[in-house]
Amino acid sequence: MDYKQYQKSRNMSWEILVKENIKELPVNIVELCHKLGIAVKYYDKLEQGNDGKCTVINKQPIILVRQECNRQRKRFTIAHELGHILLGHVGKYELINREISPTDNPIEQEANVFASRLLAPACVLWGLKVKSADEIAQLCDISPTAAAYRWQRMQELYKRNKFLVAPLEREVFNQFHKFIIDRQPQVNS
Repeated sequence: MDYKQYQKSRNMSWEILVKENIKELPVNIVELCHKLGIAVKYYDKLEQGNDGKCTVINKQPIILVRQECNRQRKRFTIAHELGHILLGHVGKYELINREISPTDNPIEQEANVFASRLLAPACVLWGLKVKSADEIAQLCDISPTAAAYRWQRMQELYKRNKFLVAPLEREVFNQFHKFIIDRQPQVNS
């Protein structure tokens, strides 16, 4: 995925967090979809290997999620499919859904970037001083696999000290500021 595609997905996640006034983790992804006018439906069976997909029926965007998935997988799948809808992929590309892979096609990578940045915004994780994938998984209510990918990226960002650089990212951080402060250990004076 080239940087422009990455930036588009990342910025869309920040825009949604700001626009919808999300201030704490874990993000309530189903409520967010409903606020955006997107239905979320659960099904016992989808095509083999699919945990979710999205479509538009009668001009109504719908996210379909496999009921058997665990809660964290459902959350990431919904966020991933929301990314496809908001990034304009629906109806333009053949979409696939499986575990994240660095060899995914750019459209799937864009949706994964959107989902991970929406559910686990780096600036918030940085503000909370997270130190492991396990912390990310618990804090953001995402799977260990998704948290491990996010933790890899966080380590790179920590090395480069690249936080609060973009104006939108600063808005996200400011919006989560009370949540971050409330979760900090209290120092006795």
